[in-house]
Amino acid sequence: MSWAKKYFLLSLTLLVASLNFNIFLNPLQLVTGGTQGLALLIHEIFKVSPSFIILVINVTTLIISYFTLSKETTYGTVVATFVYPLCVHLTSSLNFFALDEKLLLVYSVVAGIICGLTGGYVYKLGFSSGGVNTINLLVQKYLHISVAVSNFVINALIILFGSFFFGIEKGFYSIIVILVSSFIIGKMVNART
Repeated sequence: MSWAKKYFLLSLTLLVASLNFNIFLNPLQLVTGGTQGLALLIHEIFKVSPSFIILVINVTTLIISYFTLSKETTYGTVVATFVYPLCVHLTSSLNFFALDEKLLLVYSVVAGIICGLTGGYVYKLGFSSGGVNTINLLVQKYLHISVAVSNFVINALIILFGSFFFGIEKGFYSIIVILVSSFIIGKMVNART
């Protein structure tokens, strides 16, 4: 596959992920961990635009990655660092329909499926979304803690704080999103190409 096609598919995938963020995760206050979860928390506390928060986190971790991790790791996150927050910003007004809170389980499963498909496809294309994923790689390199363990701990803390701000019920549904998306990402990454 040509680089142009890979970057086009990556950008399209990030657009779908941003729609998922703005249609489901943000309006339902589902703090699912990672950079998106941090953006929702910081937005709730300081009322700063989620797209701006995502950009700041991604650029910061990109710079850290450049100086501490391999260049291949850094280059693989450059596009997502800028395209994803741009897409989040451009699609932020698309949450134009009211979501029925009685269907929160359904929305959580749908959001988890979309997170899983977009996250898995980003990895299949050979890229990384950066942000908290970069922090996990740094923890592995310098503290010798596996990416899986650090990812679990960091995301658990983000979800815990999200539950504090948005309620235990939202924390429960956030965990459903994570479980569904993790299952799908695992299947996609381990599937034969």
